[in-house]
Amino acid sequence: MAALVLGCAPESEFGHLDSSVTAQDLRQGKIAVLGVVKFQEPDQVRPPLIAMLEKTFQAERRVVPLIPADSVRQILGAERDQRLLLGYEYQGTLDPNALGEISDSLRGTARFLLLARVERERTRNSTRGVTGADTARTRANFAMGITGRDARVSVHLYDLTRRTLVANARYDGSTENEKPMLAPIPPGGGAIDAGPAVSPEDQGYPGVPELALALEEPFRAFARALPGGSATPSSAPPRGHRP
Repeated sequence: MAALVLGCAPESEFGHLDSSVTAQDLRQGKIAVLGVVKFQEPDQVRPPLIAMLEKTFQAERRVVPLIPADSVRQILGAERDQRLLLGYEYQGTLDPNALGEISDSLRGTARFLLLARVERERTRNSTRGVTGADTARTRANFAMGITGRDARVSVHLYDLTRRTLVANARYDGSTENEKPMLAPIPPGGGAIDAGPAVSPEDQGYPGVPELALALEEPFRAFARALPGGSATPSSAPPRGHRP
């Protein structure tokens, strides 16, 4: 079974970028990660999503100092950190009071604050024909089972000095698992219908890939779009464009 992060750039809506923020500001000011939340989901889903945000940002922007969420949580305290993330989860933004509270607590440790919110996701199952050196008989009896996960995520960057939003964007990301299935391909392709009582796994489909994998390209795209990145808004895809 293979896990594949889809190769094309994620569909995006870059909502706002403050033109006064420069690449030097990001390098000198440092960026603190508050976290990644998923709407109406328990806190337990957050750690792998946060890890993906930190890993991709550090990979794309090595010269921008990043303060990880664990360090920020220690400064804020676990109870305050949880409360602030819960407010962001349900509101989709940080209000002025929350920004002031975080700014006062960090005390200049970082000028910028990075966080993200998974707004929705879905899973899907489909099949495609087995190609290559297989015989026609083999192709008629086997299919490549696909299990995908699609997600929409919003990413926000705040300036704690001015206590204001300086960049935000919304992305659609996807990832897939695939493996051969011992099942015929129905006429015209598409999903194999084995009845409502049979789970996708029992039909032979691979397991659902991790949500964090669907967020990898969106998080990379946001890091690249910030000043000094390889895809600033002047060269980034326009709203709603899919390469």
